[in-house]
Amino acid sequence: MSRKTIDIQEISNQFEKDILILLEEKEKYVYGDIIKDLKLSARKGQVLISSLISKGLVKRVDQTSYLKLNVEIN
Repeated sequence: MSRKTIDIQEISNQFEKDILILLEEKEKYVYGDIIKDLKLSARKGQVLISSLISKGLVKRVDQTSYLKLNVEIN
């Protein structure tokens, strides 16, 4: 099954774009490392990542703290 493709330019929130770009560069990323590498507060990082998960753009890897893209980025 092929994944949905999104245009990164259609994402209005720059922090969400940054998270998607990080996940595109690495196959999977630890939840806390995303927050640390982008220098986000823990709360802001949680809100952004939860938003991306609820939009279906990012998903958890099994029951771990790893996240990965759930879409292809154009």
